[in-house]
Formats: sequence, structure tokens, C-alpha cells
Amino acid sequence: RPVPLGASSVTVFKVATPPAKLMSYQTKAATLVACMLAIGVASMPQNASAQCDVTPPTQQTALSRPIPLGISGGNINSSLKSGKVTGCFSGTLGSMVQDTDGNQYILSNNHVLADQNKAKPGQLIVQPGLVDVQCLKAPSDAVATFSRAVKLKFRRGTNTVDAAIAAVEPGEVSPEILFIGETASSVATPTIGLAVQKMGRTSCLTSGVIAALDANVKVNYSEKKKPKFAKFLNQIIVTGSPATPVFGAAGDSGSLILSQDICPQPVALLFAGFAGGTTIANPISEVLSDLGVSMVGSCTPAAAPDAAQADSLAANVGMSKEVVASASAVRDRHEDQLMSIPGAVGTGIGIGDQPGQPAIEVYIDKLTPNAQAGAPKEVERIPVKLIQSGEAVAY
Repeated sequence: RPVPLGASSVTVFKVATPPAKLMSYQTKAATLVACMLAIGVASMPQNASAQCDVTPPTQQTALSRPIPLGISGGNINSSLKSGKVTGCFSGTLGSMVQDTDGNQYILSNNHVLADQNKAKPGQLIVQPGLVDVQCLKAPSDAVATFSRAVKLKFRRGTNTVDAAIAAVEPGEVSPEILFIGETASSVATPTIGLAVQKMGRTSCLTSGVIAALDANVKVNYSEKKKPKFAKFLNQIIVTGSPATPVFGAAGDSGSLILSQDICPQPVALLFAGFAGGTTIANPISEVLSDLGVSMVGSCTPAAAPDAAQADSLAANVGMSKEVVASASAVRDRHEDQLMSIPGAVGTGIGIGDQPGQPAIEVYIDKLTPNAQAGAPKEVERIPVKLIQSGEAVAY
């Protein structure tokens, strides 16, 4: 997400304290999937905290070539001006993908590599990003050139991904991810309760869990007082872990979200989040399909088929993919009613109060008496939960 320099940068990087309702939601989700998260966290590098607790942060500095991924970067023209304040912004160079001819690319977000549909093919992608070098545009920092992006639709239309790729310069980029290492080329099926991790420019290496699926969310891309909304469908909601309560933050856009296996599998592409640190991400399979590329990986995941692993995890949580799909269909039939609740910014399918029971979550900017009064307790026998999330913003 655009990160201005100067006085405003302090407010951009300040992590908001999650409101009580959001914290209770995170705690509840973490409790219901505690066994999966505990297993996942145990597989993470034990020195992850020490690696991230350095000044300046490794991922925000100029790194030796070939660079690993999961670090600061962006388009060399990523500048902005708001009134008399001039600044620049950066995101995360997330992972490596390739096309059918074997050409390799850096994968990140449209709003990181293409500046919200504005970039031209061939523009330089630099590392570190401009925000980490006082907005100095140095062509010698280039590691790739912008190739193409999935166009973002504002005002009218809907989106499923915020994604773009940049052609790698020979010898400049490694497919490994900083502090994570090798990753798989095969992708994992997102499932409620799946323990995940990511490496990003701002919050470094974090762990979390998928808390909701099939989320439809209205995301604000504006850095000014006037909002600039884009509606996203079928997104993934990730909450942090006890070790890293905030899973993502401004500047982490473009990070690859992975499973916490010994050979991590791609799950989603981070692009936005709510004020309390809960993250919104695109399903990686949709990203790859829309861009016509596949993941570059160098390790081999466990032999069990991905579908079987997903079914096993769903069974442990008590939320099969069929249950999620059925709840999503009910939500879709009542979407207009749910989004008419005062302050509603999105909906998703999460865990209900009973084992195996789904709930339709309605994400509310601010939970007010009017919002509570205007919300149904259930629709078609599926409970409705109001979650005070804050505004959804591009990271």
C-alpha cells in the first residue's frame, strides 16, 4: 500500500489496537483451530523472532544479488503527492513464477508493481522499494521490469485478484523466500483452520491461521480523504497467531502466504487488511490462472495429495468444503440485506458456535447500536455474526 514519507509515515505504520469484538473473534477462531496452529507454529524456524528483531530490518535494506523474495520493492515510479506533501511507496516482492516458456517473473500486487493500473511494460522494479531509500530513484537498484497486471476495477465491476508480474533480470533474483527458504511449486487448498505463514516488507515473518473463506469485501485504495473502493469476491481471511498477533501490515502487500509444512506450499497472495491486523488475501490458484503462470519451487511437499490433506483438516475443524460452499450460497442470496447493515464492509464464511456449524460473518467498520439492531440473527438457519473489523484497506 502507498506509504508516504515524512510525518504521515508514522501514522501509516502505527498498528491499530484491535477493538474488543475483533479480539474476541480472533481468540475464538484460534481456540477452535488450536491443534492445527500449534502443529504449524512448531514447524516454523525457532529463530524467526531474532531474525526479524534487527535494526534496520533485513528485508528493508539493499540485499546482495541474487536477492531472496519476501522483501521491500516496487516500481521505480511509485511516487505520490497529496497537497503539499510529496512521498513514495513500496510493497513486497513476494515470490517467483514462470510462464509456459520458462520465463521467470516476480509476483506481487497490481498496486505494488503497476501502481493501480498505471505502469507501462518495461518500467524498472527496484529493490529496496523507494520508501526505504528516501524516495531516491536509482536504476542500479533494478531487479526486474514490469510485465503485466490483472486490471483493478474501481466503482463498477468486481475483482478476484490484485496481482501483477515483473520479468526477472538474469542473475538478480532467487526463488527462495527470506527466512523461509525453499518453497513448493504445487499449491495448497485454502481451508478454515489451515496454519499459514508469510514473509513481508513490514511485519517480517509471521504465522497465522485461515479464519474465513469466500469473503466478499469492499477495499479502500485511496491515500486521500476521498475513498477509492474496489469490491473483491471470494477472498481469504487470515488472523495472526499468539506469537505474531498481527499477521500483516501496510507494506506487506505482495507477500506470498504459505502453508507451514517442511516444504511450504503457496496458499494465497496478501493484498489488504482490516484495521486490527487481520489480513485479506487472494486465493493463489486464481492469481496464477489469471496471469497464466505457475509457481517456481525447489522442494517437494509430503506425498499425501493436497485434496486429501484439505479434507483431513476440514474434518478436524468440522467444516467440510461442502458446508462452506452451502453457507456461501446462502450468504450470496442475502448479500444485499447483509451489506445494508450500517457500517458493513464485507461478509465471509467462518466458524459457528457449534462443531461443524458455519457462520456468516459480517465485517463492520464500527459496531454501533444501529448495526446491531439492523442485523438478522440468522439467515436460512445459518447464524450471522457481526465482527468489528475496521475499514478494509489495501496494504
